[in-house]
This record gives sequence, structure tokens and C-alpha cells, in this order.
Amino acid sequence: MPRSSTKSGSVVPGFDFYWDDATRDRFKVMLERIGSLVRAGEIAGVSDEQVARWRDGKAKPNFGGVAAIAMNAGMSLDWLTGNEPSGGTGDLTMIERLDIEASAGNGALVDNEQALDFVAFQTRWLRRKGINPAAVRLLNIRGDSMEPTIRDGDIALVDTSIDDIIDNAIYVLVVGNRLLIKRIHILMSGALRLISDNALYPHEDVPASEAEFVRVSGRVVWFGRSI
Repeated sequence: MPRSSTKSGSVVPGFDFYWDDATRDRFKVMLERIGSLVRAGEIAGVSDEQVARWRDGKAKPNFGGVAAIAMNAGMSLDWLTGNEPSGGTGDLTMIERLDIEASAGNGALVDNEQALDFVAFQTRWLRRKGINPAAVRLLNIRGDSMEPTIRDGDIALVDTSIDDIIDNAIYVLVVGNRLLIKRIHILMSGALRLISDNALYPHEDVPASEAEFVRVSGRVVWFGRSI
């Protein structure tokens, strides 16, 4: 449990705990629940710039501010500090399912990125997979070009913190105004080959001179479907 310490003349007790990477990742989840740094700052009674410093590990937050953010996010301080028993709700990360669709076909227009709802994943499972809990999003998949691997109607878990390309992995790409999900093969020339797992769809080669125009939005790290 975090320990409170009262200093002379202080109204709000100090928040004595390790503000490490894992704690900051959980704090980022709280901030996503709140919706914006500006709103989090209003709740905590500090500026949005100060909340950003807490998030980025550049300053240690005060107890009152963090407690207020946790309460408004519907989460506990025990969860934030990693002391809530595993298997409880504190061991879950609520991941946004966005109101956009990645096309396993010829490409869907990039629209807004409003959250439709949230889906719970076990935080420890995400970390064991090397997935950053604060950076993952869920996307709906439309089209059949990635079948049989990923099918029309599936949901894909995308780690948006990954923007480097590992040969033969599956990525969500922004090409112009199209949002695509494709397997990427790096050719000896430096060109990128965008591959559809469905043999009915031909691959598409992006020359090395144009590869910079292909923006990686994240890597697909899991997918699921209804039966």
C-alpha cells in the first residue's frame, strides 16, 4: 500500500511510492478514462502541463491530485500502485474499441477516432506478450483480403507504440487516406511488399523511394472473432 506522510504546514499528504514505468502505464490508463489532460488537470487542481509531467515521469504527483483522478476514472489507488490482488478488476486494462475500420481489402477512408466502447484485457497477459497496455487499441476489420488469418468482422488488437517494421508481421497502415491491414515483407531493394494472406488478392510493392509515405499506425498483436 502507498504510505502517506504529513509535512508541517501541508494540507495534502505526500504520496510515497515508486513512480516507475509500470505505475505510469497504469496512470496513462486512468488518463484515457478521464478523456483529456485538460480535464485531468481540472480534477487534480493542477495544469494540464503538470499532469503531462506526471505521466512522463518528469515530476512525482501529489496524493490529492492522483486520488481525485483515480476516483473520477473509477479506479483504485491500490490498482495504480500494483497492490490490488491479481484477478480482480484492478488487473484489467480497459482498451478502447475505436470508431474506425481497418480494411482487409482495397482500403477504407480514415475517419474519426472516437471510442465506441471498451473491452477488458488482463494487464499481466498484455505485459507477458510484450504489449504496452497504455498504447493498444481495438479496431474492427472489414474485408476478406487477410483471410484465412484475419476475417471480415474480426477485431484486431493494435499496439500503436510500434512504428518500426519487422519482416512478415501484420500492420495497420495509413496510405494516403486509406487505412489498411497488411502483412509487410521488406525487399532487398528497400521496397515494401504489402501482402494479403488471401491468394485472390495480388501483393502491392511500394518502391523504396516512396516507402516514407507509408505510415505505420501500429502492429497487430492479437485478433478475435465471434462464433
